[in-house]
Amino acid sequence: MVDLIMTIKQRRQSLRSLWRLLGMAAVFVTILAGHGLAGAAASTSFKDRIVALEFDSATGTLLKATAKTLSQSNDQGQTWTRVALPPSAAKADVAAVAISAGDKRVLYIAGPGLGVFRTKDGGRSWTAANQGLPNRRVVALTTHADQADTVYAYVTGKGIFRSQDAGARWRLMDRGPREKILHFVHSNMPGSMETGWLFAATSEGVRRSMDCFCGWHKAGELVGKVESVAYDPDEPQRVYAGTAKGLFVSADGGEQWTSMKSPASVITALTAAPSGVLYAGANGSLFLSRDRGETWEKVDA
Repeated sequence: MVDLIMTIKQRRQSLRSLWRLLGMAAVFVTILAGHGLAGAAASTSFKDRIVALEFDSATGTLLKATAKTLSQSNDQGQTWTRVALPPSAAKADVAAVAISAGDKRVLYIAGPGLGVFRTKDGGRSWTAANQGLPNRRVVALTTHADQADTVYAYVTGKGIFRSQDAGARWRLMDRGPREKILHFVHSNMPGSMETGWLFAATSEGVRRSMDCFCGWHKAGELVGKVESVAYDPDEPQRVYAGTAKGLFVSADGGEQWTSMKSPASVITALTAAPSGVLYAGANGSLFLSRDRGETWEKVDA
C-alpha cells in the first residue's frame, strides 16, 4: 500500500514538472517570435510578393517582378522564363519594371538602393542608368506610352526625373505630389497640353498630372493607400487602381471611382492589355481577367 501511494506521488510530481517545461517552452517561443525568429513564413511571403507587372502589346509579353526576380511570359502567365538581373540586385530590392514603347528587348528596372538599370537585349546584359539622379532611392519608374526613349523615375524626397535618351541622362522635372508616390504610369489619354498624362498611386489616393508638369491634382475621391495604377490601352480614359481594399475603376480618367470585382482583398500590382485583358498581382498570386475585371481566374505565378 505504501509503495502504491509513493508511485502516485511520483507520477503527480512528474506531471507537474512536465507542465512547467511546457510553460517554459511557450514563453521561449514567444520570445523568439518577438525577435523575428519565428517569422520565416512572413519573410517568404514578402520575398514572393509581386511588386510590378508590365505588358508589351506589340509582342504579347508579360513581365512580372518580385523584390528579387524578374520573369516573362508569352502565354498569359501560364509559363514563365526567368530574366537574369544585374549583380547589384542581389543587395537591393526591385520595386519597378518598365518596357520601352519601341522595343520589348529594352527593359528598365529600378528600386531603392538599386537606382535604374537598363538592358537592350532582353536581360542578357544590364547597364546602370543613373547619371543625373541625386541618389539611387528610386521607388517608381515608368516609360512613355508612345515615345521609345522617354522614361520617368521617382526618387523619394527629391521628385520626378525624366530621361529622353533611354536613361543616359536624367533631368528633374517636378517635385511630385505632396503624397509619396508608390507607383506611376504614363498614359496617352487625350486632353493633355503635351503628349499625355502621369497617374500616380500614392499613400493617399490617386494623383494626376499632364506630362507638361503643370501641377498635380487629386484624381477623384479615392482615399487611402493605392499600390498600383493602370490604364486600358484601348480606352485610355479607363483607369484602374489596386488598393488594400481591392480594385477600383474610373471610366472618366480619374474623376470618379467605383469599386469593381476583385480577385483578392489586397492588390499589389496591376497592368492592362488590349481587348479588355487585365492582370492583377495579389501578394504572390497572379490573376487574369479577359473581360475588364468582370470575371477572374488564377494563373500560375
